[in-house]
Amino acid sequence: MFDFNLILLPLFGFIIGLLVTTLGGGGGSLYVPILTLFGVTPQVAVATSLATVLPTTAAGAYSHHRMGNIDVRTGLILGVGGIIGTLIGAYIANMIPPYILKKLLGVLLLVTAVPMIRRFLNERKDAKTGARKKENEKTDTLTGPKRIIASFFGVAGGILAGIFGLSGTGPVTAGLYSLGLPTLMVVGTTIFVLVFNSVAGIGGYFLLGRFDLTLTLLLGSGAVIGALLGPKLLGRIDRGVIEKFIPPVLILISIIFGLSLVVS
Repeated sequence: MFDFNLILLPLFGFIIGLLVTTLGGGGGSLYVPILTLFGVTPQVAVATSLATVLPTTAAGAYSHHRMGNIDVRTGLILGVGGIIGTLIGAYIANMIPPYILKKLLGVLLLVTAVPMIRRFLNERKDAKTGARKKENEKTDTLTGPKRIIASFFGVAGGILAGIFGLSGTGPVTAGLYSLGLPTLMVVGTTIFVLVFNSVAGIGGYFLLGRFDLTLTLLLGSGAVIGALLGPKLLGRIDRGVIEKFIPPVLILISIIFGLSLVVS
């Protein structure tokens, strides 16, 4: 029976869409905990998350491609790896009992909060000292072993996406930076790769019978509106205020959701 409380999902989707517009990524680290806390089984929550991030990542990839911020060749290599990893992750997640997967997700959220805290503190320190990072504009040519290494980063991101619905941003971003791509190219290519993860996750979980179209439409409708209106709304707010306010909020959300899933 449909839970009346799920009417709130479009509102949560809208808020997450705004955050994704501001910080990039897919938003899976927020979608899955919210759905799980609403009583949705972890596997269905993961499938819904991967389906919901598709429109936002697709729109983001299109925008970045128009601005020349995507290394298509590199993105395709990581994307193929992501498809393989996501399908493997979906199969593994389907074999894990829901209550165990729920607690694993909580632990993962708590673990991922650590580098977020470290990055936030480092950025605050750099801001106080006036330090500026110099971007490496040199990009590596993906030939031979480098293609294999790049594909492994894509597989790792896909496995995270398939098991936990977290879109797989971390490994993909790390891999692109290690290959020497400049920051804007890393951001655009990462979003491009996440499209592959999302499509593979939708297909995999659909075949496993874990896909819920109603949940996807409820959460996705709000997320799309938030992603579309986000740039206009956020354009009226000072960027410095956003960068100071949102990271601590995301860290707090990760910790609260993580603890809630672990102890529930």
